[in-house]
Amino acid sequence: MKTDELEIVYRKYYQSLFIYAFSLTCNKEDAEDLVANTFVKALLSFEEGNLKAWLYRVLKNEFYNLYKKRKKLIDEGKIELDIIQDSSDIFKNYIVEEQKRWLYQKIYELPIREKEIMLLSIQSDFSDEIISQIMNLSVDNIRTIRYRVKRKLIKLCEKENKI
Repeated sequence: MKTDELEIVYRKYYQSLFIYAFSLTCNKEDAEDLVANTFVKALLSFEEGNLKAWLYRVLKNEFYNLYKKRKKLIDEGKIELDIIQDSSDIFKNYIVEEQKRWLYQKIYELPIREKEIMLLSIQSDFSDEIISQIMNLSVDNIRTIRYRVKRKLIKLCEKENKI
């Protein structure tokens, strides 16, 4: 790739990769390092196919390598997200914002595999096929896991009277 192409790819994917890395690490510096390492390794090893999916797969593998080296447990669920408001009714927006925060908090508390699938679906808007490539699972497995997580979140929502 030429320098101009590398810059375009970097600008196009940096933010979404950083958000994904931050959701995995819960640490800004680690997320920045992961993204930087991902771009270097992914672009050196990319041959053909979906570049975005390849970047996410390399990032995920880099994350696992980082924490294998450090021999730390993964600490989940400590990120607060700012939600963009899209309506003029302040009270409605406040309720919607709180519901979204609650939902994201519950997603971040899920086991790592379930959390990754939900975040790749919601934040990155990947298709099931791309998620299956990133996660190295079958498309049916991705759909089953996501369905079960949705059911689990609905039950939690009902239990905590968030509906």
